[in-house]
Amino acid sequence: MNWLDAVPVAVASAGWLIVPGLLMGLLIGLRGIAAWAIAPTLSVAIVSIVAAVFGKVGIDWSLGSALVGAAVAVVLTGLVALVLRGRSRGTVRSDPRPVTLAGLLGVLPAVLLGAVIVAMGMGRPEELSQTFDAVFHYSAVAYILDSHNASSLTLGALGNPSTPAGFYPGGWHDFVSLSVLSTGSSVPVAANLVTGVLAALVWPLSCVLLVRQLIGRNTVALAMTGLFSLGFSAFPWGLMAFGVLWPNTLGLALVPAAIAVVLSLSGLAKDDLIGRGRAWVLAPFVLLAGGFAHPNSLFSIIAIAVWPLFTGIWRWSRRMRDEGRGRRGTIGLTVSIVVFLAGWAFVATSSAFKNVRTFYWPPFESTARAVGEVLLNATNGRSSLWVVSIFMLVGLFLVWRVRDQRWLVGAFATVGMMFVLTAANNRSYTQFITGYWYNDSYRLAAILPVLAVPLTVLGIVRAGECLRKWLTERPKPRLGRLGTVGLTVVLALLVIVASKGLYFRNQVATLAFNYTGMEHSDDGTLADPREQAFYTRIAAKVPQDAVVANNPWDGSALVWALADRQVLFPHMDIAWSSQQKYLAEHLVNAATDPTVCRDVRQLHVGYLVIGEQRFWHGDGRRASYPGIHDPGTKPGFQLVDSDGDLKLYKITAC
Repeated sequence: MNWLDAVPVAVASAGWLIVPGLLMGLLIGLRGIAAWAIAPTLSVAIVSIVAAVFGKVGIDWSLGSALVGAAVAVVLTGLVALVLRGRSRGTVRSDPRPVTLAGLLGVLPAVLLGAVIVAMGMGRPEELSQTFDAVFHYSAVAYILDSHNASSLTLGALGNPSTPAGFYPGGWHDFVSLSVLSTGSSVPVAANLVTGVLAALVWPLSCVLLVRQLIGRNTVALAMTGLFSLGFSAFPWGLMAFGVLWPNTLGLALVPAAIAVVLSLSGLAKDDLIGRGRAWVLAPFVLLAGGFAHPNSLFSIIAIAVWPLFTGIWRWSRRMRDEGRGRRGTIGLTVSIVVFLAGWAFVATSSAFKNVRTFYWPPFESTARAVGEVLLNATNGRSSLWVVSIFMLVGLFLVWRVRDQRWLVGAFATVGMMFVLTAANNRSYTQFITGYWYNDSYRLAAILPVLAVPLTVLGIVRAGECLRKWLTERPKPRLGRLGTVGLTVVLALLVIVASKGLYFRNQVATLAFNYTGMEHSDDGTLADPREQAFYTRIAAKVPQDAVVANNPWDGSALVWALADRQVLFPHMDIAWSSQQKYLAEHLVNAATDPTVCRDVRQLHVGYLVIGEQRFWHGDGRRASYPGIHDPGTKPGFQLVDSDGDLKLYKITAC
């Protein structure tokens, strides 16, 4: 498959991520940049809620049912908006057309640049992410397609009947399944294209709205934001390669738009495009979308939003005092602080987050180096992004001088400090701060661009204004027709050139690491193209209702996603039943062990697939499957297909 063939998959993915939320946003009263940028957040909330409701009441997840469910959600929102339109409309005015066009058309270069980075970084549309977590995500999509159940409330068990159905954020998986259902593409292709759309379209749109709320109706700033949003390695490219953390990528792509809503709530937006009334309507959808995408995004929103929210509350409290209602202002401020601290204390002690809070990653660098990486956008040993970092630091300096925007400095310092704690310290006493991101430096580093993008844009815009002022104050000014807009454009172009296309090759290399970069690795390959072709081929030789026994560490867990045949072990590390554990230890003795045949029949296991053992040789969990290996000439197994060490057997003993 080539990338031109994959365009319909990208279009379908973008359609699902944009259209439902765009219709809902228009009915709520959003227009222009706000409507388009909030659309993915609303779409994630709509699709995830519909999936959860369908799973609860027993409605099959399909293309038709998802369309109907989304349509019903949009219509209901329209009816509610019609009833409340007098209250929610407020005094917010839409942007002039040039401002809207600058923001939206400015996203087009980002789409093109992002598409090229995705194509070069992934190599092929069907290229696999050769990572531990990717196995779970591929299998989760395959489970949704097979079971017709896309509910996040039960996804954690991957359909294992002996494992309690647990919550796992399924927003990303829901959209990948819809992409497959809409186009007939394979699971890996849909996974890559949905994630590519998040990076090249959803993230730039989200950043444009945040910049619009911060800077106001500045056409140059809005026009450059989409492109500059792709110039940071930590996000989106780093998070698309590390882990692989696709659900986190979805959640974090929505965070800038969420902060834009918070700015409306706190009264800190410049020429507010959303309005406080609509912001209150949007707030529940923002929270639901963040939770269903990945709870990490909710904590990321909180870590940033606490600064503008308390800035707004503090200003309101002072206004109350100036109006002679100081007691009311003091009570409101005190209650806000108590509620925040109580919520933090609850999360910090709740058993629901214990496994997340106590996850340990060893520190790997000094504090000084970690601080330098934050300031140069070079986190986790990546290359320093000198050019954009200089303007980001200029932006930090300048926003400190603007009272309404000082919260940006506090938010940036907070996220930067959390990265430093994980990279250089990561002790038990730091977990109450960083634990909600698994104490993981990569996840925390990915939050920094949420703030770095608007700070960089602001730095370039303000630098253009200062440069014009300096030139006009000279004894013989020679600006000609080149005013502030022209100087800002020239500065932006110089940044793009000096950074060699916003570090284009660096972004490609970052993304490629766990895709094409692992094809020749002795310890990092789950399934090379030959294995993938074999796993796809065996679909014609295994009945649809048969379960295939496998050792997930040899890449055969991918059979479910590649061949649409359920495997006994769809991931390397989730809870297995006693029957599954027995087969993992004794399946090869099927001809002589009656217990094996009993479990085989109960679990509907009919075949055994053998892959190549090349992934994570040093991981001790690989030894948990001693009974699943090539039976050779042992009785009870009939060779059906083979390609070198790759083999498919039919279990005849049972």
